[in-house]
Amino acid sequence: MLSVKDLFLTKKKPILKGVSLDFPKGRISLLLGKSGSGKTSILRCVSQLEKDYVGEITPAQAGFVPQSFALFPHMTVYENIAQPLRLASPKAALREEVGKVLSSLDIEELALSRPHELSGGQQQRVAIARALILNPDFLIFDEPTSALDPENTARFVQILQKLKEEGKGIIVSSQDMAFASQVLDNVFFLEEGEIVERYDASIGLPLESKLQQFLYGAANKAD
Repeated sequence: MLSVKDLFLTKKKPILKGVSLDFPKGRISLLLGKSGSGKTSILRCVSQLEKDYVGEITPAQAGFVPQSFALFPHMTVYENIAQPLRLASPKAALREEVGKVLSSLDIEELALSRPHELSGGQQQRVAIARALILNPDFLIFDEPTSALDPENTARFVQILQKLKEEGKGIIVSSQDMAFASQVLDNVFFLEEGEIVERYDASIGLPLESKLQQFLYGAANKAD
């Protein structure tokens, strides 16, 4: 379990206002809400990319996959994935570990390619592989479908479900209503730096009004 308690973050104005939430292993936890609601700020605090917060965050090994994927353009796919282990593992062990994550994400044939030669979906899988190479307990994704077409979004959903089945904790910030509706599991809906609604699929209660409107309101209006 990765727990957050009484998380406050203030820059020029309050961004997070006493947020408390739990991210279990083996679940997909979604942070939903409009732009500026505080979703990415929570991810940055949890992943320790943001240090100026007040509150308690239970330490956990987590791999962060940024929205831009942040691959090194001058490196091959293999080199990008190997980078976190390059100084810590012998070459033979490194090749084996990289081979495992390449295979698990079905991108073995891309090992010698460079990022500019890849599609958005392929770049994302490389970024996921790089995060997985350290075998973290949690994987953190910031707006992971913003640059993906429907086919690659469907593939990404399959990857998340597989990681969930393997016991990984998944934490996702998203404004993509169609994507979010496919992976509803452990959900937090934010407005102006506060959690205003929650949903737990394991309990089976219906979605509350704000979540219902966020996920399905636009589609119903279009109909």
